[in-house]
Amino acid sequence: MSDILLETERLRLRRFAADDADHLFALDNDPAVMRYINGGTPTPRKVIEQQILPSFLRYADATPGFGFWAAEEKATGDFIGWFVFRPTGDTTDEVAIGYRLHRAAWGKGYATEGARALIDRGFGEWGVERVVATTYEENRASRRVMEKLGMRYVRSFRYSAEEIRTSDTSYTDAADVWPGEDVIYAIDRAAWESQEAKRGLHIRLYRSADAEAVSAIIRETMRVSNSADYPLEQLQPLIDYFSPAKVEQINRTRTCLVAEENGQLVATAGLEENEVVTFFVLPDQQGQGIGSALLQQLEAYARAQGIPALRLDASLTGKPFYARHGFQLTGDVVAGTAGPQVSMRKQLR
Repeated sequence: MSDILLETERLRLRRFAADDADHLFALDNDPAVMRYINGGTPTPRKVIEQQILPSFLRYADATPGFGFWAAEEKATGDFIGWFVFRPTGDTTDEVAIGYRLHRAAWGKGYATEGARALIDRGFGEWGVERVVATTYEENRASRRVMEKLGMRYVRSFRYSAEEIRTSDTSYTDAADVWPGEDVIYAIDRAAWESQEAKRGLHIRLYRSADAEAVSAIIRETMRVSNSADYPLEQLQPLIDYFSPAKVEQINRTRTCLVAEENGQLVATAGLEENEVVTFFVLPDQQGQGIGSALLQQLEAYARAQGIPALRLDASLTGKPFYARHGFQLTGDVVAGTAGPQVSMRKQLR
């Protein structure tokens, strides 16, 4: 398993290591950093070494994507703080996000940049349905970050003395740190998908002029993504099949959608009667909600045509994506050109 979770334009998020104790000790002993967390109370080094860092490290072998991640500035390699993205319960339907950054990293948009990348991955790849975050009611900076992420205020609450005492992210010697309340913000999948659509993603019907770009999307996705589950030599006949001329020919008899971002085609999907026959998102665009938005639009077209249910034969690569979006296995295995595929079905409401 890679130690690097993801990289943004300016940040790198990696797993914590045993030698990060110095980083955490410096971070948690800056009164300004800890002002709204434990009132600026100094954190003993033994608490870092025996409680907080071990808690962070326990996630090292957990489900990929969830846990605590050290944040580094890509330009310098400097440790600037951390982000957390972990389930609030026994499933990954609802996940809590949080962060703690050095003062030198404040005011640069790093909190928004790192948190947005995690939220996009959570909804786009990891099947998350809701993301929540908490902060002290007077922490205006954190509340502004949450609002920039599209999160909205849900309610206020008070931590109990037991919750304060047993926190795995901070230390305090007081049972009641604040006279005020903390606040919860949240964003769900529907709100995120709506937000993504406003970022410049446009989904429309295929046009003949799109044939070359659609061919390139299909071929590149097979070559990069599907080759993780099927031998490339078995994929090659399919890669060769989807030439621009063949794409134009087959899309004359089916409903074909394309997703366009900032003028570039990045994904395509095809519907033939009640069957999803093609569905491809460029590898470097995956995990950003494009596939979710495209599938949602394809389902809307199917409903408009009175189709009660959709079916498809999913590749091993695509099966997890379709399962996260409500498609269920029928139990049938199909011998595809490149290898086995599994039949799936979704009832449309």
